[in-house]
Amino acid sequence: MDEQEELRQAAQILMENRWVTRKDMPEEYLLIRRLERPLRHFFRDRCGWPLLVTAQFYKLEKIPAQAQSFMGLAPMQSREDYVLLACVLAFLEEYETGGQFLLGELAEALLSYYPEDAFTSKLNWEDYSWRKALIRVLKFLAEEKIINIVDDESEGFVSAGLKDGVMGGEALYEVTSLSRYFLRSFPKELQYYSSLQELAEADFFTENTEEAQAARQRRQRLYRSLLLTPVLYKGEDPLDFLYLRNRRERFINDLSDYLGLHYELYQNAALAVSHEQNTWFRDVFPAKFRGLHDIMLHLSHYLRQLPKETLAHPFSQEEWLEHLAALAEATRSGWTKEYREMKQERLSRELLSEMQAWGMARVGADGSVTLLSAAFRHEGAYPKKYGKKEAEEDK
Repeated sequence: MDEQEELRQAAQILMENRWVTRKDMPEEYLLIRRLERPLRHFFRDRCGWPLLVTAQFYKLEKIPAQAQSFMGLAPMQSREDYVLLACVLAFLEEYETGGQFLLGELAEALLSYYPEDAFTSKLNWEDYSWRKALIRVLKFLAEEKIINIVDDESEGFVSAGLKDGVMGGEALYEVTSLSRYFLRSFPKELQYYSSLQELAEADFFTENTEEAQAARQRRQRLYRSLLLTPVLYKGEDPLDFLYLRNRRERFINDLSDYLGLHYELYQNAALAVSHEQNTWFRDVFPAKFRGLHDIMLHLSHYLRQLPKETLAHPFSQEEWLEHLAALAEATRSGWTKEYREMKQERLSRELLSEMQAWGMARVGADGSVTLLSAAFRHEGAYPKKYGKKEAEEDK
């Protein structure tokens, strides 16, 4: 493996992992350590992302250009889950690495940590859903190696809760060295920011002139969007796509040399994609053995057969469901059993949620569906007889 291939591999490892720890990923850790200088320069200059380094781990702060719904943490199921997560992390700040605490101590402390406002409901351990949420958060932190589970009888807490101040089940946890590095750091204390916009624009790296600063921010915003979102669409600032066209060769070389990606630029969209069947990405489209992705490919093929004037305006909810019914009638025999038997309303919700995550559709407040250009980049169709035999066998 030559140096460029090693650099590409190291950059990919940083992109796809929250932590690269010396204990759990020793070979990867040493590879990044050897190439730390060019990696730090690339991510700092192109993306504005700091590379955090300790004796135990590397962490690339992958800050998005704009937060989007698909960027959430999968185990977190509600706003309250996120608030609980932040409160638990605040609790952990009181402990040094290796410090231990009991579930009961945490539960009691969270009653004072948890905020009371109009955006979240009141914390109450007598409520089963709150107890379940806390254990869900703790399991997530354990999976992220922020805490270690030393002794776990927390199911008793979930099922029985607190009775007369006595825990139904106890657990013992240990704090790791990663606990203070999970949340993003900012250049200054949070109290000095007055809006979410200021937080979003917070930058560790600045230039000497306003012109240079504006150029840096544009470059970093575009690289971040290409690397962290499925597709970058032409927005309100026409200079963004002018920049993407004028620096086309740089984007081609950077994405290929450092990440093994191909740069695609169209009239109103830009993408960084992989042409390899087995990529380093954990989440890809279309994914093998993903029934919903098969339907999305069928849908793209179906939509390509419609008159252009039909696609020139958003579909109303009724029109969308009519097209979905026509698609199902034509191709359902090739779908997996789960989706063949799924009710149309649920299928529509799941399909639109996945399409929005991949930048293929936008759903309006009135339920209207606007199809975006990424929806037509891929298409797929099975032979006419495909799936009929399987469908008959399921009956």
